[in-house]
Amino acid sequence: VLALHVADGVDEQHEKRRRIGAAVWYRRQSDVAGDPLDCVHDQFLMLSSGGQWAGPDAVFMAPAQSLSLPEAITTNKGAFPLREDRPLPRWLRDILACPVCRGDLDDSANGFRCSRCDSEFPNRHGIPDFRLAPDPYISVQDELVKIGKLLDTPGKSFRRLLADYYELSPENPPELHQHYIAAMEGSVGRGEALLRRLEASAPDILIGRLLDLGCGTGGLTVAAAKACPEVVGVDVALRWLLIGRQRLAEAFVDAPLICANAEALPFRESAFQAVVGDAVIEHVRDSRKLRDETLRVLKPRGAFFFTTNNRYSILPEPHVRIWGFGLLPRRVMERASWAVRRTPYKARLHSRSELRRLFDANGEVMLPWYHAGELGPRNERIRMAWERLRSIPIFRKVVGAVVPQYFIAGSRSAARQAARARSSRP
Repeated sequence: VLALHVADGVDEQHEKRRRIGAAVWYRRQSDVAGDPLDCVHDQFLMLSSGGQWAGPDAVFMAPAQSLSLPEAITTNKGAFPLREDRPLPRWLRDILACPVCRGDLDDSANGFRCSRCDSEFPNRHGIPDFRLAPDPYISVQDELVKIGKLLDTPGKSFRRLLADYYELSPENPPELHQHYIAAMEGSVGRGEALLRRLEASAPDILIGRLLDLGCGTGGLTVAAAKACPEVVGVDVALRWLLIGRQRLAEAFVDAPLICANAEALPFRESAFQAVVGDAVIEHVRDSRKLRDETLRVLKPRGAFFFTTNNRYSILPEPHVRIWGFGLLPRRVMERASWAVRRTPYKARLHSRSELRRLFDANGEVMLPWYHAGELGPRNERIRMAWERLRSIPIFRKVVGAVVPQYFIAGSRSAARQAARARSSRP
């Protein structure tokens, strides 16, 4: 087992170590479980084509020619080889359970098999696939075909994979491609902000195990891995997980990814201290089951934090960029999306009242708030004005129904208290 001897990007000495110099070296360690880079199972950092694998017991030297760490991260020169035979970490194996019956899972020839109901779950491209239903946008078979084309050339960077994916997706109009890509590239920053909000609502919550629900290409997973000891990302889209795995490698993040439905999670009860999700509620078939599964896998004092877009936002619908789209009846949204944008529409945005009914006493639906600099220098004055206005009760009442998004914070203990209160009613 090898541990990398450079800063991990969040180390306070990172700026002093940016210039790696003439060589990067590794040494063998008997236990690197606590190392933030945790380079396990023969994985190594390739910083230049001059580096060669020297075996698990040897010191590895890679001429870096003054390559900076940020360059290594952003240009894919610092990516770990994406191995499909890498085992899941022990802590994750201990909390896995059959999404059908919650039974124990045993290793099978190509993945996992439930010892209770005999359900089998394949391992696809090195990622366990526990889905009970496919992604609403694409069948499993069509997705695998697209993945095969996407990965036909090895060694692609995260940004290259994103660009190539949309070239393979004519159902998405070109005018939306850059919008989608920009959203994915900015997800690390959004994830960091979300985690700060989570910790503000539930202090010290990040010392435990965290589930990134609907992780997509892993931006929030990257942010969480820098703050939490154990993180796993889950998404229904295998293609996004494979692109996200490359992103994690480029960011020197060692976090497992699981393909599964948010409505049927493959985890035991009380497995996580925190569950977070950035714009996931609107992308599931049944948001009530997502809520119930979130509460089931949380520890007794665990907390959750979600962001979600508002159906009745004053701004254009974020997926198809159409003004007033949320005012349409749901039954015609798909047809309207095809007519205007020539693209499918499977999202189900919720209004504030719908979210309040959904989470009831389990969580609080809040107007969004933003930290200094979070929206960028151009929008800092707008952010400051918004923070002043949102403190005015009449403003919150009038504008609260049409804000672009909502934050939802809650806990399992709040859900249990609400359940006891309901059961005690005459």
